[in-house]
Amino acid sequence: MSYLLNDIAEKLSGDLIGDGFIKIHAPAKIEEAKVGTISFYSNDKYAKYLDTCEASAIILSKANKTAIQEGKNYVLVDNVYASLPKLLALFDPTNNPLVGIHNTAVIAENVSIGDDVYIGPYVIVESGVVIGNGVKIAGQVFIGKNVKVGHNTRLNAGVKIYHNCDIGTHCIIHSNAVIGSDGFGFAPTAVGSFDKIPQVGNVIIEDHVELGANCAIDRASIGSTIIRKGTKLDNLIHLAHNVEIGENTVMAAQAGVAGSTKLGANCMVGGQVGIVGHLTIAAKTQMQAQSGMIKSVKKENTKWYGYPAIDYNNYLRSFASFKNLPSTLEEIRSLKKRLNDLEETAK
Repeated sequence: MSYLLNDIAEKLSGDLIGDGFIKIHAPAKIEEAKVGTISFYSNDKYAKYLDTCEASAIILSKANKTAIQEGKNYVLVDNVYASLPKLLALFDPTNNPLVGIHNTAVIAENVSIGDDVYIGPYVIVESGVVIGNGVKIAGQVFIGKNVKVGHNTRLNAGVKIYHNCDIGTHCIIHSNAVIGSDGFGFAPTAVGSFDKIPQVGNVIIEDHVELGANCAIDRASIGSTIIRKGTKLDNLIHLAHNVEIGENTVMAAQAGVAGSTKLGANCMVGGQVGIVGHLTIAAKTQMQAQSGMIKSVKKENTKWYGYPAIDYNNYLRSFASFKNLPSTLEEIRSLKKRLNDLEETAK
């Protein structure tokens, strides 16, 4: 696919400097850009590439006009980073324009399907499902009974959605994510075995949520596991039964949240963070990678690090002492020996 530079400038609400009729075939990093691509500049660390950049056009901040060079083409925008999602969306091959139902899809009779929907090969849609307008469903997706999928949501290949779950509008769910599998609920018996506790709740995913590949979102034992609007989950994240994630929270890969814990809005969770069950985490809490949260956080806008997690700045000070521990111990031994020698001399 290709676009005239005029059209790109219009899409980005930017001001064009140069030839608006050149064709742009792809975006590119400024250090790798070739003729026919469009690049961007917003970080001074990349200033050294401005003179040699071969891109047919560069996106530049309106506040950075001093970087403009004669004879080159530019799109001036208010905020370069804010314009990038719009630019990359133009060249995103996953923006599926297809409409229709593949002849290998298996769809129950009492399924409601909206307008402009695409359902790919070997998809299974069970009874009672409601699929909104503009939904794109890739091959080998399974959608269980009574599931609702909101308008303009995209389900990538191999996604599995168990019965009675609700997916909002404008969501993206990446390959092999599993939504609504049973929560880990078992009751110990007198003889040492475990009886399964039926998990009769569901999962509710609100609007504009994105789930990475291989996420596992457990259904509630009773009630709902809830992911609030605007939340973004990386790959390989597990949310246990009855967890609630506040709106616009972001979680990096391999994080896990145990049952019935509630995170507030706008939290930031680093990779491999583990959060134990039945906690309440205040809004805007930040958890650094590999931290272990074992207690609730009541104050908003705090930072945590370590296992067990402690105040971020406290952790950094503690770590500075810990990494010097061998030399500190050696110094203590030396001082102890000197003290012993002095005591022997004094006798």
